[in-house]
Amino acid sequence: MTKLFEWFMAAACFFSVYFAIILRQVKHPVLDQYMLEIQLSPIFLVILFGIFSATVVLYRTFTFNNCEEAAKELMEQIKEAKADLRSKGLVMSD
Repeated sequence: MTKLFEWFMAAACFFSVYFAIILRQVKHPVLDQYMLEIQLSPIFLVILFGIFSATVVLYRTFTFNNCEEAAKELMEQIKEAKADLRSKGLVMSD
């Protein structure tokens, strides 16, 4: 199951319950008492999702590992490629 499908399933479960409450298919005094909060809950969830997403992106950006060995290997390959091209007559400026 993909992550997108998991999110769609969670949203479908939430909205099925949400619309049942909003359309008064489920009746309970507590639901009547907190109807405004229930109606605004999707907005709160979108805001929380945005905060969560920004936090995850920032955390993964700040904890991104540098690959020093791979950078050195890549620079060495670039030097070898330049030397090979120079030996074939290509003039480059460094």
